[in-house]
Amino acid sequence: MTQNYPKIPHPTEAWADEYKRQGIPSSFRKDPTNAVVEFISWLETQPSNERQKAADLGCGLGRNSFYLASRGFSVIAIDLLQDNVNAVMREADRTKLPITAFAQDVSSKWSIIPNSLDIAIDIFCYKHITNKQSQKNYRRELWKAMKPNGFYFISLASINDEFYGPLLQNSPCPIEKMVIDPYANIPSYLYSISDLSNEFSDLFTVIEASEKTSSSPMHGKIYTRKVINLILQKNPL
Repeated sequence: MTQNYPKIPHPTEAWADEYKRQGIPSSFRKDPTNAVVEFISWLETQPSNERQKAADLGCGLGRNSFYLASRGFSVIAIDLLQDNVNAVMREADRTKLPITAFAQDVSSKWSIIPNSLDIAIDIFCYKHITNKQSQKNYRRELWKAMKPNGFYFISLASINDEFYGPLLQNSPCPIEKMVIDPYANIPSYLYSISDLSNEFSDLFTVIEASEKTSSSPMHGKIYTRKVINLILQKNPL
């Protein structure tokens, strides 16, 4: 039976509603993402381990931004919602942590200085850019912003994820593996490790790749989550 998806609202409207509803973990959790904690632990084992400038792309309410700042980074936090940015800046002012946040679509031109980022993280942001040209714009802006020896960490839902995966049966765009969250009415793309690696391969080299399993709530129910994590470095021109 084919599911009739409702009309998709503008991303700003849909995400503003989700942060009020708080069905997706990123809209209510305060602790840093486990994958980010593991990435920083991995980073500490690397011979080049500069702790200067980081970007948190799709920062939400800043749980990972504040963790990065507490670990010695000066953080640029970017989110689509101005309300989220305002909340991050209020907390940064209260805690005196080095975080600068601003609101923008991450697929538009960034104001980050070229070759300035030691690390960048993206936790379930890239997957929600449901336009391939916009994703390409994002990758190009990321490449320009990263230092040659900097590391980019991305984490997103696998095609095997228990919440998102079954939605592929009613995908409005099966070729691109698009799904729409039936509760939040927010579209996204799903990936395999090879799909994601190939999508970044023109500008970045994969250093490590894994698919992790955990349990996590989505819209009030616990699911077995399958999440892809990649660590990449930018390729020279």
